[in-house]
Amino acid sequence: MAEDQMEEQAVIQQESGPELLIVTSFYPGVSPQHLFTYWTQHQLLQQWWPPEASVDPRPGGSYCLSWPSMQWNLRGTYSVVEPGQRLAFTWNWDHEPDTPTRKVEVTFEPVGDVGTQLTVTHCTYANISKDQEERDGHLEGWIYFLKRLHDAIA
Repeated sequence: MAEDQMEEQAVIQQESGPELLIVTSFYPGVSPQHLFTYWTQHQLLQQWWPPEASVDPRPGGSYCLSWPSMQWNLRGTYSVVEPGQRLAFTWNWDHEPDTPTRKVEVTFEPVGDVGTQLTVTHCTYANISKDQEERDGHLEGWIYFLKRLHDAIA
């Protein structure tokens, strides 16, 4: 993909089966390490995702992202923390106790010296309507919030 095309595309859903959601986004002029900090430092995370965040970014460490006005808390545990390369964590909403815990993996790939390709893989979903509706909602959320990440870094 040409550099000018990457800059024009904010968030792209990649082809995958119904069990996975994969989105990518290119961040021009941003190193993988710098982009990684926007996922692991609460004050930077709060610039683009939750109004409140508590993070302990280490394998086995936990996080809590909060939207107090909606009484929503997203919680999970980090399984992989490789600065500037990869981040993996579980995903569970307090207000949806019957929803299965999902897994999220985020990779940060340098694109030469022009920026970073971010890939978010969110899984696992069953091929039933409830899970596929949740998958669609996660797609909308990732598109919205990864665009906000672009704005926060700009």
